[in-house]
Amino acid sequence: MKNYKGIINSILFIFVTITCSAQVYDRELDNHKEKTKNEFFKLISKIANQLSDSTLTTQQQYILFDPMIEYAQAERSSLMQLRKKYLQNIAPPPKELIYIPFTSLENSDLTNILQDPKFSTITLLQCYKPIEIASVITGLLQPHIYQKEAIGADEASINYTFGNQIFAKEFGEDIWQIWAINQLYGFRFNLDLKNMLISKPEYIPPHTSQHLNLQLTFKRQKQEYEIDQLYQEMNEIRWNAYNTDLLKESTPSTWQDTVERKIKAFYLKHQSRFSKVRNTIVKDLEKGMALDSNWEEIVDLFSNEERRLYQALKTNILHPNEAAYQLFSICNGISPFNQNIEEIGKNAMVGFINRNLGKEKDDRWKIQSKGYSIAFEYSWNIKEGSFSTLKVFKRKR
Repeated sequence: MKNYKGIINSILFIFVTITCSAQVYDRELDNHKEKTKNEFFKLISKIANQLSDSTLTTQQQYILFDPMIEYAQAERSSLMQLRKKYLQNIAPPPKELIYIPFTSLENSDLTNILQDPKFSTITLLQCYKPIEIASVITGLLQPHIYQKEAIGADEASINYTFGNQIFAKEFGEDIWQIWAINQLYGFRFNLDLKNMLISKPEYIPPHTSQHLNLQLTFKRQKQEYEIDQLYQEMNEIRWNAYNTDLLKESTPSTWQDTVERKIKAFYLKHQSRFSKVRNTIVKDLEKGMALDSNWEEIVDLFSNEERRLYQALKTNILHPNEAAYQLFSICNGISPFNQNIEEIGKNAMVGFINRNLGKEKDDRWKIQSKGYSIAFEYSWNIKEGSFSTLKVFKRKR
């Protein structure tokens, strides 16, 4: 068994990058995600103290997750069916990408560990769509690419600001190659759906002339659900906002402001579509109840911290899971939540269980998102997309 300890800690954060997701949304998928979150929640609640026990060996910590391996095996058929459904709807990479040379990332400690079925199963257990799987794998390997290619912070912002295009093609029975292409570089890897093993990770080095000169247009994919169609249209706006003059003449914050203005204009034009999706999702959420005495509200946030939390709640948010992860990412940078890395990791791995606390008035609903040791409650105007009366809670020790 290789030294997994540092890598296991690092993947906890990558769960943060996982976004949620005619018919409005995939209820079967959301229900299965909820089921998996509940299993993680139960397990982490049982083993939390052991995860923080520095006297345990890496092997002993690794064994703690065996119940989730058993869960994955029991749910293998459902997991494969859901993942395959979304893979089959993704277009193969365009021909102009096929002939660009890629550089291998094989034979490193990190890429070798991705061929361990236990590690890959746990790492990808809450990933169903190709974009979710690609986000986790690129999140793991991207720092290595940036270090190897001497990519600075400004250049690294290109991927975050202008997004990715995801492609996939089947190589054999349940073997898929997934491509994640952005404006800076390209990345691809093979996925074995039967055991979730990752192999043959490769990337197009940044600044490769063939990639830069390609100027790949945005390829719209088949979308069965309205929520995914809206996500795709916003991703297209991000992709098309990229231009070399913008990069040369301004800073990453200006790039992001440019994209956000375009997204806001799109939202205002299609507000009724957003409202319809949110209305359906909120009404389908299970009814929740007030947090019990094991939780305490954080009431001493600084005004700038509270402002940052509200700023993270964009009007184009479609799903409570998006709101929860945006708030979580901000809380990771403020006290009292940024003082314990292992606690942040536990919350990231469990995710958030979202509940409907009832309709307040007009189009406002009270929503609760509860993680392992952090929770949020807020009022959400699903017609306007605005948020109010935000509360942040921390589980008592």
